[in-house]
Amino acid sequence: MSWTEFYIVVSGLITLVLMLLAFPWLRRKNHAKADSLSNTQIVKQRLQELEREVKEGLITEHDMRVAVDELKVALVDESSFESTRTGSAGMPLVVGGLIAVVAGVVVYASVNQFSQVQRASDAIVALPELSAKLASGNGSDLGPEDVANLALAIRQRLREAPEDDTGWLYLGRLMLSLGQEVQAIEAIDKAVALKPGNTSHQITLAQALMTTGDVNNLNRAQGVLSRLLQNTPENDNLALMMAVVSAQLGDLGNLTRYYGQVKEKLPAGNDIGQRLAMREQELQALEGQVVVQDSSSISDLSEEQSSVKAPESAPNNAASAKTGFNITVDVSDQARSALPQSGFLIVFAQDANSENRMPAAVVKIPLQDFPITIALNTDNAMMPQYTLDSLSKVTLTARVSADGDVSVSPGEWEGSQVIEVAPQNMKDINVTIEKELL
Repeated sequence: MSWTEFYIVVSGLITLVLMLLAFPWLRRKNHAKADSLSNTQIVKQRLQELEREVKEGLITEHDMRVAVDELKVALVDESSFESTRTGSAGMPLVVGGLIAVVAGVVVYASVNQFSQVQRASDAIVALPELSAKLASGNGSDLGPEDVANLALAIRQRLREAPEDDTGWLYLGRLMLSLGQEVQAIEAIDKAVALKPGNTSHQITLAQALMTTGDVNNLNRAQGVLSRLLQNTPENDNLALMMAVVSAQLGDLGNLTRYYGQVKEKLPAGNDIGQRLAMREQELQALEGQVVVQDSSSISDLSEEQSSVKAPESAPNNAASAKTGFNITVDVSDQARSALPQSGFLIVFAQDANSENRMPAAVVKIPLQDFPITIALNTDNAMMPQYTLDSLSKVTLTARVSADGDVSVSPGEWEGSQVIEVAPQNMKDINVTIEKELL
């Protein structure tokens, strides 16, 4: 709707209100006029009757004059009353109409969205200019306000053309640049649904999912990239993305496979390559610890257990120099009956003050009898620059996994607790596994 149409509609509504206010008064005035004419006709008829009665000798001339005078006086009194009554209604009507119009204007001005409507209109007008700037490669010149206006304009266009997959894709990218990850993924999902065979749409979706850091989104991104790599296994860009998301998920197999595909093609000293190599070494070390535990004798397993038990098995000065927790893990009765016969117990700590789902420390051991006490400290960090020392509050999670994969799988059980981190101190914590993952 244009502003001209809007003003026409508002003017029509105001006219209608004024007509509704004036209608009762106009109707009453017409009734008063009709009543006055009717009374005059009655008086004339009565005068004719008086003349007839005089001729017939029913009354005298004196009686007729008296009756005529009375009729004239009554007619004059009634005319004065009607004039006074109809003349006094105009002012209340005008005042009431003005009050109604002013009140309506004030109420509408206080609740209208004129600024937002004007902003949407301005955004649509500026859309060609902003689009041209993006197309020319000058997107860096766009400020936050320009990006927000561009997103608003694209939304307005999508209302008219909801089947435009390119529009949904652009909207998703813009929402991602504004930090609105949920809305961005929803918009890109819409573009993918409209054009499921478009590879670029699916790559953009995987990139958006990877930026969230959420485990579920990372798993979904890994699935999207896996399907794309089945069609184009030689695509190094997809392989690098797959290596990055696998590193975030702790998937050593896919990390080794796809990082190996692109490792020799990355420039020397590349930051991503160095981080992937470091992550691969950490996961290999963690995996090697599990292999030793699986293949060792009972006595070796006992020694391994003693290394993760409570501090009495380690020197006090070593424990006091580390930041972490002595976690006693137990299971509920319901979980105990549903746990697998074999598997792994994974205990990890995540930052409770942010959306970052990367664990700051992880311990994985073969499934054993509960309760069991595990030491989780700075030595169990996944990355040297991201440890328990860098966090103030963590979510401690103990999970029973049948396959040992840190990603969530249906049917697994876990328990968690949010706790403050005490620097250079090992806290004693109890965690009960009681929740089934669906």
